[in-house]
Order: sequence, then C-alpha cells, then structure tokens
Amino acid sequence: MRTGLRSFILASTLCAVSAGGAQAQRALEGFSYDNIRFNGVQVEAGVITSSRLKGAAQVGLRVDLGQFAPRVRLMAGVSYFRSDFTAREIRKFESALAGVVRDPDGNFTIDLGRVRWGDVALDLDFQYLLGTWGRWQPYVGLGAGAHVRNGSGTAIDGTFVEDALDNTSAGINFTAGWDVAIARGLIVNIGGRGVLASDASTLGLQVGLGYRRTRSGS
Repeated sequence: MRTGLRSFILASTLCAVSAGGAQAQRALEGFSYDNIRFNGVQVEAGVITSSRLKGAAQVGLRVDLGQFAPRVRLMAGVSYFRSDFTAREIRKFESALAGVVRDPDGNFTIDLGRVRWGDVALDLDFQYLLGTWGRWQPYVGLGAGAHVRNGSGTAIDGTFVEDALDNTSAGINFTAGWDVAIARGLIVNIGGRGVLASDASTLGLQVGLGYRRTRSGS
C-alpha cells in the first residue's frame, strides 16, 4: 500500500514538474531580442516638479524599440529641463558656505542670488502594456536613466559651487500613462514619470505626439 502511495506521489510530482516546465518554456519562447527594432517615435513636452527645484518645463524625444516579450516594450529616450533651486535650497547652500568662511568679525554676508540646474537625461524603460480599451492603450513601466547635471548662476559661475553641481547621477524611473490612437499610425501619449535619484528626485507629467508602426507595416 505504501509502495503504491509513493509511486502515485512520485508520478504526480513528475507530471506537475513537466507541466510547469512546459509553461515556463512557452513563456521563455515569447522573449526574443529579434523583436527589438524601430517601432515608433514621439516628441513630448510637459512639466516637472521636485522638492529641491521649482516647477519647470521639460521636453523630450522617445523611441519605441518594439516588444521583445509578450506585452513588454522597450522605450529609449532623451529629455531636458532647466530649473531654479528653491529659496530653501539656496539658504542651505549659503549656510554651508558660511560654515567654511573664517571671519573674526563675523560681519560677512553671502548672497548666491539665482542658482539654476540643467538636466539632460538618457532613459531606458520597460513598459508593460495593459489591456486595450478601444483606442486607448494604458501601460505601466520601470526603467533606469543617466542624468547629466549642470549648475549655473551669476554668483557661482567658475567657482567650486558650480563644480559641485556639475555631475552625473543615475536614477530609477517609474512610468504610467496611455497611448491614444488618433489616426492610422498616429498616437497622442499622456504620461507621468517619477524619477528617484540620489541628488534630486522629480515627478513629471508629459503630453506627446508620436508615430507607431501598425501591424500591417511591421
């Protein structure tokens, strides 16, 4: 009896493993680097906000590199914005500078005035396409980017403060939005993008106009 039970359990386990392996194999077969190719392009404009920066306009260009896995598309992009540091951040800079100034009289003042930060971002995002709702194609995504920062300001140009603000940092991207088909091959994109970075995190909203290859044109 025990021998029969062991045989049954062993057979059931082998069947389950076999079925699971077949499903995993079918899932892996859906991934293909051969599908990575130009599938569309869009230009976009929007606004960004940050705890360190004032709100600013942002422009960008994104390229759809196709679906290399079921419902997963690869998006590469470049974007740019330039914004002023908030008054609170300026006060922090001035306080830090005051801490390294040696003045026995203590009657000095530091006024940095307007300090700006420019950002050029290169992004690579993996976006999961949710179910299509008529002309609407919603998506959510996760990715990474490299940010080239450039600080500027009348009082800091050519100083170590500008050098400290000129840097390159990495960030993690979170995206969500919709592609809305308005004509054959033409889409309007409405999307949000959050960026987590060590030096400044941002939250943005963009609207874009783009082209997507249709199935018949693939």
